[in-house]
Amino acid sequence: MKFSTQKLILGVVLALTIFGFGWSLRFETQQFLLAGAAVFLLWLIFGPVKLQRSTIAMGTLLTIIGFLVVYPLFMIFYASFKGGPPGEPSPFTLKGYAEAYSTKETYTTLFTTIWLGAVRAMLAVCLAITLAWVVTRTDTPWRGGLEVLIWLMFFLPQLPITMSWVLLASPKTGMLNQAFMRLFQTEWSPFNIYSYGGIIWVSSISWASVLFLLIVPAFRGMDASLEESSRMSGASTKQTTMRITIPILMPAILGALMLAFVRLIESFETELLLGFTQGLYVYTTRLWLLLSVVPSDYPQGMALTAIFLLVVAGVIVLQWWLLGRRGGGRAYVTITGKGFATRPTHLGKWRWVTFGIVIGYFTVAVVLPMLTLVMGSFMKLFGVFLEEPFTVKHWRGAFADPRLFNSFKNTMIVGLVSATGGMILYSFMSYIISRTKFAGRRTLDFIAWLPWAVPGLVMALGFLWAYVGGIRLPFQLYGTIYLMMLVFLVRGMPLGVRVMNGAMVQLGGELEESARVLGSSWFYTFRRIVAPLLTPAFIGAWIITFVIAVRDLVTVIMLYGAKSRLLSVLTFEYWWGNQPERGMVIGLLLAFITLGLAMLARWVGRKTEVSA
Repeated sequence: MKFSTQKLILGVVLALTIFGFGWSLRFETQQFLLAGAAVFLLWLIFGPVKLQRSTIAMGTLLTIIGFLVVYPLFMIFYASFKGGPPGEPSPFTLKGYAEAYSTKETYTTLFTTIWLGAVRAMLAVCLAITLAWVVTRTDTPWRGGLEVLIWLMFFLPQLPITMSWVLLASPKTGMLNQAFMRLFQTEWSPFNIYSYGGIIWVSSISWASVLFLLIVPAFRGMDASLEESSRMSGASTKQTTMRITIPILMPAILGALMLAFVRLIESFETELLLGFTQGLYVYTTRLWLLLSVVPSDYPQGMALTAIFLLVVAGVIVLQWWLLGRRGGGRAYVTITGKGFATRPTHLGKWRWVTFGIVIGYFTVAVVLPMLTLVMGSFMKLFGVFLEEPFTVKHWRGAFADPRLFNSFKNTMIVGLVSATGGMILYSFMSYIISRTKFAGRRTLDFIAWLPWAVPGLVMALGFLWAYVGGIRLPFQLYGTIYLMMLVFLVRGMPLGVRVMNGAMVQLGGELEESARVLGSSWFYTFRRIVAPLLTPAFIGAWIITFVIAVRDLVTVIMLYGAKSRLLSVLTFEYWWGNQPERGMVIGLLLAFITLGLAMLARWVGRKTEVSA
């Protein structure tokens, strides 16, 4: 058998997982001996190898990362066969699966989750393609400024935006409905945000900006001479679009579509606020109901979670298969060593129409919700216009609440620690993947990508079972900000590593080789040469990972405690506790923080000449 360091590391990761599993079962001495025997057996199978100091360091990093990511995912399936909550002794049973998949509600929820995710993903992708085409392939005025306006939406937290649409389009009390009824002197209100249509609307306009950021590079990288050659050969505009433009853009469009679908079937805030009270359930809201309402139904909830994870994994495999059919992307290559042209399409007077489309999107997606949040935070009674409808008491009450300062402090600490520690870790991981010949680098790359396929609520439940229902710790981790830091560190790993990989491959190897020839150590070379060149990408990725930690709700909804709530959690508690006005105050604060970080990202990008 051919031995390799990669096989050894995989064996150690597997052994640690077995060890953690044994610990979670509260094994006695003889079972620990069996676990030790399993470790020794794995060593014999994968074989001893000659290890150097650098190999040991890289192998240790791979082992730690593998255990952090793989063990919680393993515990999802372990927990689905347990008959009780984490941390309490309970027998193995199939009761959860029997209860979960013997009711019609489960299949109805699954069907709703899939079709709702698919519809929203397709609409968001179509809108993103339109916006990307306008700012990259036309002569629309002020295209650079329009692009900035679009990506501002990416930084806004979803929970406050959804709250603002409730105030705008609630039946009867929504401001848009009230304006319509007064204008046309009617009792009929045309908008109902508490519906599938409302969920689709809010999600689609929000996700269009995210997908826009993914699709824009493909539009910019497409050689316009290909389309011109097609037209010169006699092809019509429709033929050129179907045979040239769409196939070239297909990898970016398909990737964006799959990403949107995966993220939308795991979406939580919008579905909870707009559908839960009306009996419109998706998988995430049903899981939340099963696990948050006393008494919690963990057997059924974890059984649903395990299957949900398999469904998402199946979508990811489908994406790989679809892209792999075209030779792993080689059939889509458009940028070569030949001449390259990106001439915009001249629209004439229609350029002002496209300008109006983008401005209209920004107004509806950003300006209108933000103004509504401001108005809602000053209303005496949410959605009701009295003779004197406005007051500042909600602001006073929110800032007088001691939970606000504690939540703000927790949010900043969790964001700073998880973003800073994570980016340092991601940078070293990226260096190993991109700049070394370490045998386990492909495994490390796969493990770094794996959290991308795991929904936030599922990941939170995995960590809950791993460190509460699994490994016995000498201190309490559940309900603390430290568990949230750990979850966000893993949650941000795919993005952080991918960003650093993109920057790392642009560095020429001769820079490090020159330093080594002059006698510099690896650490000195990394600190004085590699790190400064990676600083722009590091800062940009740091800001994005910080924003994700600050605005995320679904990942921490099952993990926070009384002393560890974040601003997103406090916003949700106010809203769910029938204090929507105070919820809008905290939502505004959260939105201002993320928009401030957006401006910082833009400033850093301009100073370092790196695209935001």
